[in-house]
Amino acid sequence: MVKRQWQPSRRRLLGSAAAVVAGTVSGAWLSRASADPTAPFFPSRAHDQPTIPGISVFSYKSPNLTKFVDPLTILPRRRLGGDIVAGLHQHRFHRDLPEVASWGFDGVTHLGPILEVRRGEIISTRFVNDLRSHVLAADVDTTLHGALEIDRTEPPLAVHLHGAPNRPEFDGYPTSVVRPGQSVEMTFGNDLDATTLWYHDHSMGTSRLSIYSGLAAPYFVRDDWDTGEADNPLGLPSGTREIPLMLCDKLFYDDGRLRYDNTPTVQQGHWAGGLCGDVMVVNGKAWPYLDIDRGVYRFRLISSSQLNDYRLALSNGEPFWVIGSDGGLLDAPVMVGELDIAPAERYDILIDFSRAEPGTAIDLVNTMQISIAGQANGAMAIRDVMRFVVGESQAPVRTVPHTLRRSATAVPGTPQSVRTATLSVNANTENPTFLGVLGMSLNNMRFDQSDFDMPVQGTTEQWDFVNADATFQVHSMHVHLVQFKVLGRQDFDKVRYLAENPPPLLGTRWTPSADEYTTNSPEPPAPYESGWKDTVRCPPNQITRILVRWPTADELGFDPDAEFTGPDGAAAQGYVWHCHLTDHEDNEMMQRLRVVSAEGAAPSSVTHGAGGHHH
Repeated sequence: MVKRQWQPSRRRLLGSAAAVVAGTVSGAWLSRASADPTAPFFPSRAHDQPTIPGISVFSYKSPNLTKFVDPLTILPRRRLGGDIVAGLHQHRFHRDLPEVASWGFDGVTHLGPILEVRRGEIISTRFVNDLRSHVLAADVDTTLHGALEIDRTEPPLAVHLHGAPNRPEFDGYPTSVVRPGQSVEMTFGNDLDATTLWYHDHSMGTSRLSIYSGLAAPYFVRDDWDTGEADNPLGLPSGTREIPLMLCDKLFYDDGRLRYDNTPTVQQGHWAGGLCGDVMVVNGKAWPYLDIDRGVYRFRLISSSQLNDYRLALSNGEPFWVIGSDGGLLDAPVMVGELDIAPAERYDILIDFSRAEPGTAIDLVNTMQISIAGQANGAMAIRDVMRFVVGESQAPVRTVPHTLRRSATAVPGTPQSVRTATLSVNANTENPTFLGVLGMSLNNMRFDQSDFDMPVQGTTEQWDFVNADATFQVHSMHVHLVQFKVLGRQDFDKVRYLAENPPPLLGTRWTPSADEYTTNSPEPPAPYESGWKDTVRCPPNQITRILVRWPTADELGFDPDAEFTGPDGAAAQGYVWHCHLTDHEDNEMMQRLRVVSAEGAAPSSVTHGAGGHHH
């Protein structure tokens, strides 16, 4: 095959950025979707996990549960301000299961209320840790970086508003935690377009357990375009027909308790690589149903999965429309037949039930295969997600708008440099316990090392996420503080790349460019990825490229590089970027990040021009 190398020239980058944000169906898209530009888009299956045989006894199973017998929980809404308590509750996940221990915010027994704000609002809110003992105390792995024995009896809390331009002291830095009986005042950054964010725990070494236990909930930013009112200028569904759906595959003990110990091949209390559940939980209920009227509904999708990504579709084969992503509304709705969503991504969708007959049951289904490692261990993909049951009444919104706001077309600018970021699995000689010997890493570095990235305020960079993971795992990369644009993806010869650039032992920076190893032409992002993003899906054996502009202190209204003292009294500085597969994030797949002023910039560790090997 003839190799076509990515050349990050000014002309090529501007053209790529323009293609990303053009909002039209390009020729490249047509080749991936259909010759008919009015046909629904279907994501590529080229990098899906292959189906392999597994050993069933190597994976624990949940009790058999009847699907679609519990109504979907409609999360309450509230404004910021006052106290929000993260507390221990009793929650029932299914009609046939008893109430069991769970965590939630503000009295919600699992998850939390939808926090709603207007763009630019500055409101201080106190978060109180009343978690008491850990719901999953036996699953705390103290061999992971940052996880401590005290976490079992005095669980930590670090609240992160995901996707917002937060001051560093209010960003939920993973080591800046409060313990039960303590609280912290938080003032989130709300100066961004109307969008779907989410707030969740971000504690070091235990995020996977706390989010799984319920410490995660939606956060809606409103503005003059997307007001949330029935008379909103875009004609979008509102009120009871605008519903967040928080998706997470889970595992349960026979007595109904949440289970994170998922395989007998790894002793409980030790990192097991990742949990593939066998029950789909939406808004805290297993396989729920929702009674709906005949008309258009707006669903805010949030994946809080710890490992699996999902490919969502409707069981009747009808298309639906994506109107927004992580950072706000798209220019125009994108009609899709399927939608890929990775952990921590959000997509805003419209489903039109106008033509469905009363009494019709339409299921939201998942057609994505789980990871090879999960299959080998006997886990299986979950097809059914939830059910919509159509009633006789008509909803007030009966049409899908042709256009939305036009803010998604802004381009961050021409990149002055290219930064390679490697995603890999390494031998971790410092943790030889079970699968703990497999360290997940970014740039082959540990979290606490000093050789981390320091982009300069006011500059624009291209980041190349090189998925060199030998396990063929999809990763979900999240960068704090900023929203970015997805430029596209490109296949590369991973075997040759690793053979000619063998990774050193974990702890030595390793960021060789993969440009010399590409095997096809660059692929544009999916049309629903054309808007602003803070989390991006990175398939195996591909380079995923993003364009990010690092804001200045004047633009933000605060210094993003200011040192601060955390609620625990420890000094800290900067932000983080990490894989949002929380099983990976908790095992070293997270790096520090400082956005420095030009005067305080360190020597560059990025490549200028056409790329090459980086230090």
